[in-house]
Amino acid sequence: MKQITLYPTAKINIGLYVFQKRADGFHNLESIFFPVGPENSSLSPDVLTVSLGNESNSGIVMLQSGLEYPGNPEENICVKAYKLLDAVYSLPPMTISLEKHLPVGAGLGGGSSDGVCTLKAIDTLCNLKISKEKMLEFAAQLGSDCPFFVENKPMLVTGRGEVLTPLDESFGENVVKTVDNLVKNYRVEIVFSSDCFVSTGHAYSIVPKRDKREPYVPIAELITKPVSEWDGAVVNDFEAPVFKEFPQLQKVKDSLKEIGASYVSMTGSGSAIYALFPR
Repeated sequence: MKQITLYPTAKINIGLYVFQKRADGFHNLESIFFPVGPENSSLSPDVLTVSLGNESNSGIVMLQSGLEYPGNPEENICVKAYKLLDAVYSLPPMTISLEKHLPVGAGLGGGSSDGVCTLKAIDTLCNLKISKEKMLEFAAQLGSDCPFFVENKPMLVTGRGEVLTPLDESFGENVVKTVDNLVKNYRVEIVFSSDCFVSTGHAYSIVPKRDKREPYVPIAELITKPVSEWDGAVVNDFEAPVFKEFPQLQKVKDSLKEIGASYVSMTGSGSAIYALFPR
């Protein structure tokens, strides 16, 4: 059986601003997405295998193992990715096997990563030769933060999460040096409490919204400070209201600081807490 296996990884948010709701019902955001995988953390990636054919010889069959994944397997984002491409390219029957290692509902983007890796696997398996621009379009249809995983490199994220800007020379030499320093000199440790589930919808309902008309310091400017000075400056707007409802997350953050982390923050709308340690 012809098949391909990929290893979806995660991301963390370095800073996260939430602005007032837009006309389309989404909120404008500003954040930096930073990739996290085996090369810079102890986080195990998911294992995604896409194979041609299945027992029913029609459509898509979804198999799941590893960590429990809530919801009907037929509604998994990997199935949505298959159906998205099938509507355009009339795909052959396939089987998707997902061995889940990345925590679900943790703000790490594991589901989005699974969906984008499914797009990439099908593209390779069926020789569709999808351009990067078209792949970004398909990813945006899957979810707001999915386009990040198409290139999976440090990006400034704006809009509702779909506008990606590489942190390159256009931001200035200090930003480039900061990103290079993070990649080469820091490891990321993730702490996730399985008994602490933060609903994204609820998190958005309780987070104070910023007004874009009021002056603020862009996150890309703030990160040019030494990492040890980020605390209190590079903030995730979700953190304060979520910690109020889940004080155990504040305790996790405090503990990571006590053992020597240079910077600690919640990622996304929670509930995973990450710490940056010098290598």
